[in-house]
Amino acid sequence: MATKLQKVALRTIVGGTLVVVLGLVLDAAYESTTGLVVWTAGCVMAAGCVFETLRLRELVSRELAVGLGLGFLASLLPGAWHYFGGDLGLEGELFGVDYPSAWAVALSYLLAGITTLLWAALFARRSARPVLGLGLAVWILAPLPALTLVWSDYGASGLLALVLLSKIGDVFGYYVGNAIGKGHPFPTISPGKTTAGCVASLVAGTLAGAVCVELGLLPGGREALLQGLLAGASINLGSQAGDLLESKLKRVAGVKDSGPWFGPSGGFLDLVDSLLVSVPVALLTWPLLFS
Repeated sequence: MATKLQKVALRTIVGGTLVVVLGLVLDAAYESTTGLVVWTAGCVMAAGCVFETLRLRELVSRELAVGLGLGFLASLLPGAWHYFGGDLGLEGELFGVDYPSAWAVALSYLLAGITTLLWAALFARRSARPVLGLGLAVWILAPLPALTLVWSDYGASGLLALVLLSKIGDVFGYYVGNAIGKGHPFPTISPGKTTAGCVASLVAGTLAGAVCVELGLLPGGREALLQGLLAGASINLGSQAGDLLESKLKRVAGVKDSGPWFGPSGGFLDLVDSLLVSVPVALLTWPLLFS
């Protein structure tokens, strides 16, 4: 059996490889003029998450998995319409703040949830659990394709900032937790998560937000430092919430990892759990912070 140090080293190697792949995608995003690369990458990751729900057999029946697949296809309609020449005409204001993309992602969430719920309620057996289907649809289907909305509003640099702020807390939390972590604030949800790791994650994410503004990855106004700190903290809290939500789902389903695709890093859901919450957080809070 591998020692703790060997597990950390293996996860570091796998994580480094994934960073390289992510770098290539972001480089393509910088070169792209339409955002189609980002949307496609988000769709692929979301499709992987849908496929992995088949492993959650204690929770997700095959019928419900079919409903999630249909909900996923429905959630792509706003993006597909946009990229193939349509105009959603959903830009507008809310309480005096411009939300150019929140309307589009809200439509994606709505289509995903309604489609999955209707399929589970009308065409699947009672074991399909319509309410669970609605929850899973809202959680995993729309956020990843919506990464392209972050790209359209804040450019490739904003997309880079969001990914960085969503994942840097994971890195610091993992290493600090393994080094000095003792207390476990969520023993029934995520036994491996430590208090020291959670605090290190929040501190690192908050400071990284200020760094992103300072480097020009995110726009800054008169209160640039405060804006950056708030952006970093909000994204980090959303990321940690996404990680806990996925841990709870796996624990109830009785699986250790959502999939085997990335070795010690798990599957697609394990890899993108933080983004599933941080993307909508960014789309809702960044227009307020960086208006």
